[in-house]
Amino acid sequence: FTEAWLNLRDMDFTIPDRSLYPEYEPYLRFSMPLETEAFLRELIDGNHPVANIVKSDFAMINDRMAEHYGIAGVTGSQIRKVKLPENSWRGGFLSQGSVMKVSANGSATSPVVRGVYVMERILGITPTPPPPNIPGVEPDIRGASSLRELLDKHRNVASCASCHDHIDPLGFALESFDVTGMRRDRFRNRSPESEKVNAVVRGRKVQYRLGSTVDSSGKFLDGTRYQDFRAYRDYLAKHDDRLARAFAGKLLTFATGRELGFSDRAELDRIVADTAQNKHRLRDLLHRIIKSEIFLNK
Repeated sequence: FTEAWLNLRDMDFTIPDRSLYPEYEPYLRFSMPLETEAFLRELIDGNHPVANIVKSDFAMINDRMAEHYGIAGVTGSQIRKVKLPENSWRGGFLSQGSVMKVSANGSATSPVVRGVYVMERILGITPTPPPPNIPGVEPDIRGASSLRELLDKHRNVASCASCHDHIDPLGFALESFDVTGMRRDRFRNRSPESEKVNAVVRGRKVQYRLGSTVDSSGKFLDGTRYQDFRAYRDYLAKHDDRLARAFAGKLLTFATGRELGFSDRAELDRIVADTAQNKHRLRDLLHRIIKSEIFLNK
């Protein structure tokens, strides 16, 4: 289900540029999807509230993922439940390495791509296709210009603004994580004009340089502002009805083998309403889904 819902089937669609991301190696690649699968299993087995999809006080990690995330005290290759420090940047699917990898390419991240990913897979909203003959906005991995600045210019086009006003705020906060899910304060590049880095990763001197500072702040369409990823996920976690509806819809699509249509909306509304009193806990939600008319009559 994680392969379909979170697109983990594309884990190897791109390979991170080794000169920019020397931390990426086979053990990390092996551990990434295991974390995500174990986290979903824990959410269901432990009957956790649906808000844990975006914000949790624990992670399911092994020694390699703990090293990648800067979490001390985890030894051994077995994935296990680890209590996170207060104000940790981790917790929930959106801070996991696998999710950050499949929502980026091998060299750079894009707030647009990640914003669409959150809309579709976490919030269950299908974005409007871009208008014809409008060029896309690509990141400049040389660090010559900020992608955020390019997006600001892009939104000056009226036909682009209506969609990007919805998409971009959902992606800006995720700029806090690079293509491997490692937290960052500055972008990496290979520009000789950028700051040189004196560091060694797994026995090799790094080749990347440090560019501009990451700006992970934004403003949602309702006017709510956030300064970083932690405030962003707090906002999403409060909208647990939306998270529950999206998760139920994705699970029903997976279980029935078809996209849900207009005629399914009333039953989906009932599923969300029936689980609301207990914070839309995941096992309760799963049980309600398999008793639904949508599932029983597939």
